[in-house]
Amino acid sequence: MKIRELVRRDNLVYCYADEPIECAVAKMYASNVGSVVVVDRTGSPVGIITERDIVRLLAEEVDFKTPLERVARKNLVTASPDDTVIATAAKMIEKNIRHIPVVEGGRVIGVVSIRDVLRALVTAETFP
Repeated sequence: MKIRELVRRDNLVYCYADEPIECAVAKMYASNVGSVVVVDRTGSPVGIITERDIVRLLAEEVDFKTPLERVARKNLVTASPDDTVIATAAKMIEKNIRHIPVVEGGRVIGVVSIRDVLRALVTAETFP
């Protein structure tokens, strides 16, 4: 099974790099997701911010008006739509991440969570 089968293009949640942290918090809450992709004004991915990051920023008492470009994780680990679910799961485990942007042609087309991966693997095992 390929990652492209897990990507829902209608649920991509993102903020621009020059927007404040509170943008990401509001969008995570409104969309009930655990991460927001940070993009530049051309739509290219430049980072990600997750629930874990928000907790860390709260503990560090960072002003939530701070632009995302200053706090988002920039060492973005991505998947291709043609990657297998197993390969993506292995990458997520190796990098200790729970959300992975799926990038095609330099643009983010969606985000796959560890829950999505687990659901796909369990379904494939249960209903081969």
